[in-house]
Amino acid sequence: MRYPDIRVEDMYFEQRRVAQAVDERRDGGLAGPFIPLVYIPQILDRFQLLGEYCRFNPHLPRKMVELAILVTARSIQAPFEFFVHTPPALRYGISQADVEAIAASQKPVNLDEDEWIIYDFCKALFETGRVDADTFARMEVRFGKVAALDLTAVCGYYATLGLALNIEQLPLPSGAVAPFAVLQD
Repeated sequence: MRYPDIRVEDMYFEQRRVAQAVDERRDGGLAGPFIPLVYIPQILDRFQLLGEYCRFNPHLPRKMVELAILVTARSIQAPFEFFVHTPPALRYGISQADVEAIAASQKPVNLDEDEWIIYDFCKALFETGRVDADTFARMEVRFGKVAALDLTAVCGYYATLGLALNIEQLPLPSGAVAPFAVLQD
């Protein structure tokens, strides 16, 4: 790990304050991408609020959010993020076959119409940095313009977390199988 845990007693005031706020919101303390992010508490402080919104308040069903997170994690080659969000994606109804297809960078086969909208929107964001008129129109008609912005924020938030995890080189839990291979340094 490139960013070792900072012991609470070694943190300066802002780090302690933000670490405590994260702990209160997450009920589990600093873990995963929050470990390196606490090195810059001003970023983590703002970022945790965005994360709270993306996790609990978007104008999208949780299933769609989890699908977006998987597409995001695969798009930026973040196996830890993908691994962590596979169980909730399955729990919210994304099929095992579709999770495996996304992990393999293949087109899923079992998505319903709503899921295709989310998948296509996220893929477009990561492949081109834009969303074409047809994809946006499908998103707007089904979920609304606000949800399109929410989805963009979810992708951006989880991309940042996944990239922080990639920089940190956080290993998967012992015995866990990586959902996909990544290029090594």
